Amino acid sequence: MHIAERSSRVTAKRDARIDQILSSAMDLVMAEGLEGLTLQRVAASIDVVTTGIYRYFPSKDALVAAMQRRAIAEVATHFHVAQEQAGQDWAGAAPATVELAKLLHASRLYLDLPEDKPRDWFFIALLLGDPRVLVSDQEASESLKVFAPFLADLTATFARAVELGALEPGPEALRLFAFWASLHGAMCMEKVRRLSAHLPRAEDVGGLAVRGLLQSWGATSARLAAADKLVVERGKRKRRSS
Repeated sequence: MHIAERSSRVTAKRDARIDQILSSAMDLVMAEGLEGLTLQRVAASIDVVTTGIYRYFPSKDALVAAMQRRAIAEVATHFHVAQEQAGQDWAGAAPATVELAKLLHASRLYLDLPEDKPRDWFFIALLLGDPRVLVSDQEASESLKVFAPFLADLTATFARAVELGALEPGPEALRLFAFWASLHGAMCMEKVRRLSAHLPRAEDVGGLAVRGLLQSWGATSARLAAADKLVVERGKRKRRSS
């Protein structure tokens, strides 16, 4: 066997083991929360000794951070592919309207995460919702490297919307985090609907909040309506093809 081939097999075996560990850890967290996650329990769930886990993750902190990075990467890929496809579908529409549509589409993608990416959404929501510091600053900085391209895509959409006159100039970082905070807050409020099914749905609250923000940043009602029409029509086509 050639050295390169042997190295490739070793890497593939290592990647498969890491994936197995992360999947098992996610199962434990979904069933019992972060308090139920220990390296010993993960090892037992995949029938290896605990020292076998330490070969890949030296601590629970490192394991949680790796789970965080994988969840972020999965969501980021999901968003990037969906936004690219949407942009292709809207190639013939007015550019300014398309950028607004991409922002509305991004909000819809986030609101649909519990259905489209339930495990990843659960873990991200768990980490964001817990006020405690759950990973070290060093591990968090590594996670930011995965998250940065995701943020950059949306920041670029805001910038293009301003350049094309769909939005007025304004602080990009503040808008970005206001945008996500409104969506995430709406989704967390979905728990309240357990008390009464008559309360507003997260998707309605989030959609209303995002439209209000975009209007406050200069989007006209007419252009928002045109952008919303693009998103709605694409959603209908997607449902028909599925």
